[in-house]
Amino acid sequence: MIRPALIVLALWLAAPVAARACMRPIDTPAERMAGDYVTVAVATVVTVDSRAPERPNRAFTAEFEIDRTVEGYPQTGRLRLWHEEQTECPRVLPLPVEGEAWVVYLEWDARGAGPVTEAWPLVWAERLDPRFGGRADADARDLEPPHR
Repeated sequence: MIRPALIVLALWLAAPVAARACMRPIDTPAERMAGDYVTVAVATVVTVDSRAPERPNRAFTAEFEIDRTVEGYPQTGRLRLWHEEQTECPRVLPLPVEGEAWVVYLEWDARGAGPVTEAWPLVWAERLDPRFGGRADADARDLEPPHR
């Protein structure tokens, strides 16, 4: 007699890899914004380079110029965000547009050029991040890309 636990395990192992990849829900933008960051700053998108012509927001890099520091160490210089969706667990970001205001979240003191830990459109932060008057429990499902 086969035990039910073995049947469940066998079915799970037989499932396609993509179906197994996201056992834990992906953190929402509000959950990511609430992380423990050394610096939070408002920045302007300076350049955007998409590597996925069929869906430009799937894989891109963006450079940001710091406008003002909201929390943490004052920053200057350019910061870079590298984003690539994993097909099994997409963490979708809107494609930045040159000239847009975004919020950059840094886990380290950059004080110059460097990579960005997280970045979100300012209009999203204003809705979801308490540093900008937002509520972390706001409904993130209603968020739209900022340039539309």
